[in-house]
Amino acid sequence: FFFLMIRRPPRSTQSRSSAASDVYKRQGGSGYVGRAVLRQAVALGIKTISISRSGRPKGKEYAPWADQVEWVQGNAMNPSGFEAQLRRTEAVVHLIGTLIDSSVRSGRSPGDEGTYEQMNRDTAIAVADKLVEVNPAPRMVYISASRAPPFLKRYLSTREEAERHLFGLAKLRAVVLKPGFIYSGRDRGWSVPLRYGIDIWNKTYGTAMQFVPKKTVLHDVLDNFNVDTSVALEDIATTSIVAAFDSTFDGQRLYNDDMARVRERFEKNGFKI
Repeated sequence: FFFLMIRRPPRSTQSRSSAASDVYKRQGGSGYVGRAVLRQAVALGIKTISISRSGRPKGKEYAPWADQVEWVQGNAMNPSGFEAQLRRTEAVVHLIGTLIDSSVRSGRSPGDEGTYEQMNRDTAIAVADKLVEVNPAPRMVYISASRAPPFLKRYLSTREEAERHLFGLAKLRAVVLKPGFIYSGRDRGWSVPLRYGIDIWNKTYGTAMQFVPKKTVLHDVLDNFNVDTSVALEDIATTSIVAAFDSTFDGQRLYNDDMARVRERFEKNGFKI
């Protein structure tokens, strides 16, 4: 997992419809959302810095564009280690997070390394605080979520705590993306049929819950299966980049339908940032 620091391309390179179309075709593999955003940014000519614990990845799937990225090894919990990059970035896109944390996998206590508290919340807070401290015009896009997986409420609550912290920083111009289930036919083919199942369940669930009395054990149990509709990976990647530079989104939370509209407008506008 990593996050990106990006700078707007020169105006002469901002219209790259063919490159942007190509990046939609070539997204894939591990690093799902993060790599989709990264490839999109590179294709649009955006100066991109990737921060991760491992630094430059070795996978062949990065080969076509890896040389166009500045890879920096760093720990989001210690942002002083990449303070120089934070000073000169125009925006940060935070992509760190975990679906099943170490408290579930390894029995660690909440707040320990690898838990929702550390990965979904504390990394974002640490980077945002340092960004506000050293950058004269701090901007940050935070990839959150709209719902939690069944019985894993801390997955969402920790993200919401991070959201509140970011919006509470007076100097920080923050945007939060809150996707539902993320699907991609080319990157994760299995996600497409699952997407349809989730969308059907979303409608069925909403209807069925009208007949379940509130403040009952049954309601509390079923509440764990309250899932959002699905969203295309391309919608998230595009919105992450557009929101990083477009001040009209400052202070907003963007959901599935919002992100779909942002992507549609971006494409109609000739892929101009």
